[in-house]
Amino acid sequence: MTLSRSQATVDDPAVGGGTATAVVVPAPGREVLAGMGDAYPDHGVRMAESIHARVEELEAVSDRARMFAETEGSCTANIEQILSLLRSGRPASDHAFPEAAERYAIGLVHRRVSMTSMLHSYRVGQNFLWTTASRHLQAEVGDAEVVLDTLHALSSFLFEYVDLASTDLVDTYQQERDRWIRTAAAVRAETARELLDGRTIDEQTASSRLGYELRGHHVGLIVVGDATGGDDLRSLEKEAIEAAGTLGCGDPLLVPAGASTLWAWCRSLESPSRDAIARLERHLPREGVRLAIGRPAYGIEGFRVTHVEAQYAADLWRQSPASTGRTVSYAAVELVSLLASDVTRARRFVIGELGALADPQDGTARLRETLLSFLAHGGSHTLAAQALHLHKNTVYTRVRRAEAILGVPISHRRIELQTALMLATTLGDEVLVQDG
Repeated sequence: MTLSRSQATVDDPAVGGGTATAVVVPAPGREVLAGMGDAYPDHGVRMAESIHARVEELEAVSDRARMFAETEGSCTANIEQILSLLRSGRPASDHAFPEAAERYAIGLVHRRVSMTSMLHSYRVGQNFLWTTASRHLQAEVGDAEVVLDTLHALSSFLFEYVDLASTDLVDTYQQERDRWIRTAAAVRAETARELLDGRTIDEQTASSRLGYELRGHHVGLIVVGDATGGDDLRSLEKEAIEAAGTLGCGDPLLVPAGASTLWAWCRSLESPSRDAIARLERHLPREGVRLAIGRPAYGIEGFRVTHVEAQYAADLWRQSPASTGRTVSYAAVELVSLLASDVTRARRFVIGELGALADPQDGTARLRETLLSFLAHGGSHTLAAQALHLHKNTVYTRVRRAEAILGVPISHRRIELQTALMLATTLGDEVLVQDG
């Protein structure tokens, strides 16, 4: 193993035009490493899982699902860049700070996660990638000398990459923290989190800090943009204000909770009417943005409870993003949210109740949707047809077909049947029969 095989020199203007050593992983090992993206298409998810298992502060945040999504986005962006550098034979010094990594650092500031935990997450990620690469090389390369030479260079390459990335991370973190603590938004966010954590704060003092009166009825909202790009907090604030407007609330409390997550509360003296809540539940944010809604609740405790309910509704997005719409109301999914806390048991329940009707095919999904509407409307073909915008005869035919597939009358274990259909409709593939 020689220096010339694993290292190259690059100009370093910081030392007056001299040269500094930059690690380059040698061929042919780097070609094998570059193919890891195809061998492990879920590498970002698995690295994020490793990080969250080791960095306690990341799992202690209130919006763990969103935190994980931002960690995964940063992991994926960094891995793809590393593999690109390896593929082209360039040194780690050619890296560019990924946007997803920048959003990750900003989100950590807003969640009050320490810089120490941020840097720890990168060291855990470095170890995960080196271990994965080591296994991949040993499985794909028969020449032990090539494996050792490649791993030696890769170790130095990853150290250099993480060292450079850490500088970018610290700069971004400090700049955002300095900006954040100078703003009233930081005071509002800190006060809101204290209330959500159940810490005792005088109602008048908390209202003053928030610039939002706590004596009244509150509806909690969570607005989430795409973690992989595009949605800044200003655009999410606009979405939250538009949603609040459907309740007649022109000045909601807005609290950034991450790089692409916004918490909001709408207040009124009287509890919002059913019609007002229905308007809010029909409100659709623009494509790529999701809205979760808690139920109206009163006072400081209501401020906390309605937010927690919105968070439970938002958690369903991660479990089944394809089956849940852009707007999810806790009132509409409370039962599903309770049952989905144990997905493995929920899947057994759904398959046990529905049998062949738990097939994920589109045709069977239409039968489930129609049968659920039929049951929800008290067994009325007419009302179900109106709700689904179908002809009454179509509803009748689908209900009969679904009953034939079940093999028992739909009146048999009707409550369990309707519950299983609700789970299947809301969670989709998460609880349906899978091939193999």
